[in-house]
Amino acid sequence: MDTNRLIVLMPEMATFVTVVDEGSFSKSAIRLGVAPSSVSRSVSRLENALQEKLIERTTRQMRLTPVGKDVYRLCREMLQSARLAVKAAQSSEGEISGLLRVAAPKALSRQVLAPMVLDFIEHHPKVQLQLKVADHVMDPVGDEVDLIIRISEKPVDGLVAKVLGQTRLVLCATPAYLAQQGVPTHPEEISHHNCICLGETAADRTWRFTNNQQTLAFQVRGTLTVNHSEIRRDAVLRHLGISIFPAFTISTYLESGQVCELLPDWHINGNYQGQIVAQYPQSKYLPNQTRAFIAHLQDKFSQMT
Repeated sequence: MDTNRLIVLMPEMATFVTVVDEGSFSKSAIRLGVAPSSVSRSVSRLENALQEKLIERTTRQMRLTPVGKDVYRLCREMLQSARLAVKAAQSSEGEISGLLRVAAPKALSRQVLAPMVLDFIEHHPKVQLQLKVADHVMDPVGDEVDLIIRISEKPVDGLVAKVLGQTRLVLCATPAYLAQQGVPTHPEEISHHNCICLGETAADRTWRFTNNQQTLAFQVRGTLTVNHSEIRRDAVLRHLGISIFPAFTISTYLESGQVCELLPDWHINGNYQGQIVAQYPQSKYLPNQTRAFIAHLQDKFSQMT
């Protein structure tokens, strides 16, 4: 196939990769911002040009043919090379500009990152920053993001990790609630309290505590279960019970005395604690806007400690 015909097919190859990554023509159309019929025509044009069937489709599912698997792998490498070409251009010295796509957890974004992001775009108005807020772990390549920010005791393998800060889990309640219900002095006493749970999974109703070599686990009960830290915080501030929070969501209220930390000598086991890290794919080309944003976050987080 000559170069001119190959160049014409490059958009179809990119569409084909998106279809495979999304596992659906309709989802691909939403991601690409086009009609599903346009996606279908692009894949058909690629199949006709290559004279090979790439995707087997039924009304309920789709799967790659053996040839399709090889073509997908090579087309994805082509897209990755295109991304590297853009990064190489953006990593040259000069003004900070261009697109920057960042993914981060909901609570951290709302309560910590939002003002940092706004400060950054105020200082760098030529950067177009897209913040994707989601609690599930995103893949920088598959989800098309340049930087993922996570709270974890173990960063994602295979990605460069820049530590921004640390956070831990805190069990707390208001003085008024404790005056009425009593202050727990040992994890065993938690069962006597109204426990406001996260509830993302069944495991969230089991609270685990560690002190030196001793680990204790307790099934807890409560009148409210909600996977939103601000709602749980409001419930605690209304003296309705006790709950566990990432420290950054409750630190202001601890400092003001509106809530009290419980069982400070015990480590609480659970998600949303550990290192706050910014991660991105390994590459010798790091765009200026990505490098500048990481430095900005590191500076802001250092001011919080």
